[in-house]
Amino acid sequence: MKKKRFEFPDHLEIMGITGLPEIKEGDDLTALFFDALEAEKVKLEDGDSVVFTSKIISKSEGRVVDLFGVKVSVEAERKAKETAKDAKIVQLILNEAKEIIRTTKEHIIVETKHGFVCANAGVDESNVEEGKAVLLPDDPQRSALRLKKEIEARSGKEISVLISDSFGRAFRNGVLGTCIGVSGIPAILDRRGEEDRFGKIARITKEAIADEICAAANLVMGEFKESMPIVIVRGLKLKRCESAIKEVLFNKEDDLFR
Repeated sequence: MKKKRFEFPDHLEIMGITGLPEIKEGDDLTALFFDALEAEKVKLEDGDSVVFTSKIISKSEGRVVDLFGVKVSVEAERKAKETAKDAKIVQLILNEAKEIIRTTKEHIIVETKHGFVCANAGVDESNVEEGKAVLLPDDPQRSALRLKKEIEARSGKEISVLISDSFGRAFRNGVLGTCIGVSGIPAILDRRGEEDRFGKIARITKEAIADEICAAANLVMGEFKESMPIVIVRGLKLKRCESAIKEVLFNKEDDLFR
């Protein structure tokens, strides 16, 4: 029987970190995070998972675009008419897309350059100044690793960092927090070989633990005015390791929905 990599806790603590300023390009997120922890008298503990919204990563890394300067192509104009979307937003979507999967009246479903299949390539006009749009981080996996190293060096604690964005799902309505970058814990728990309560051996089950953590964090982060872009999830008992978000992504030939 396969040895478990995860001891399931009987409870978790999810703590939103308040008091962060509006993030701008060049801001030191690690320093701002520790300033907020000090103001709230919160101390990190070994095993904490620190979840950042992708938006503050993008803002700090200069991934905010002024729509005034976006030049629109003929293809973007055509797709804007098909979808009733702003042509400049469509152009940004095309710029960020590796492949267009499907176009609907409201959405352009794409595979991004990162390998994520999502609506509108993650291009977002919410929680940013009028006339601007936020793109996904250029390399969220690299950003998660950098933040983990910085936070561990400053705190002396062994933690993990996850970067979360709101994605939809095939055959389900609504969005939820989804992991787009992870460092310090597995992205996926391979539970094949474990026994259930009746002694049956699991043959297929892989658990998207990084997505589950981000979904839980999103209950506190919210989507709009909640102003809670960093959340600590405490109580997980995961074996430490380095993984990559690509572990949760299907190869195109294995994707049943394309």
